[in-house]
Amino acid sequence: MARKGELMKPLIFVASSWKNRDHVRSFANLCREHGFEVYDFTDPTCRACEEIPPEKCPESFDPAIHNYYDFVNQPRYLAAVFENRSVLSVCSAVVLILPCGIDATADWAYAVGRGALSVIIGNPKKGDFSPTHAWANRIVASDEEAINFLQNEFGR
Repeated sequence: MARKGELMKPLIFVASSWKNRDHVRSFANLCREHGFEVYDFTDPTCRACEEIPPEKCPESFDPAIHNYYDFVNQPRYLAAVFENRSVLSVCSAVVLILPCGIDATADWAYAVGRGALSVIIGNPKKGDFSPTHAWANRIVASDEEAINFLQNEFGR
């Protein structure tokens, strides 16, 4: 946190899939090397609540046996999504690393909707696309291009 008279570092929220955890972590570290503060959902040191990667949630939703409202309103899910939302509410920028699923895209869209700068890195899986990705300020192919864009936008 910045002290009085100091400029705050831009806070970057990195959104993606748990399947991309290595890429998320390396991109978050690259951002830090360039002077950005980063919220990396895969990094337990960034989180106040317990992380919930897929391997911690072995039961998949099945409408034949589950009530969807009850399924998603489990404390372990709520803590994580509300923590993400609190950071998304104050982040300076959101970076979406593709391919990813609906949760990461929802996080990205929430930040875009509140006016955060947005960058998308990569491509969706073959056959997938989202017209809402056109909301991005920039779509790039590499981490380095994303860093260059963020540095230019934040005057670094």
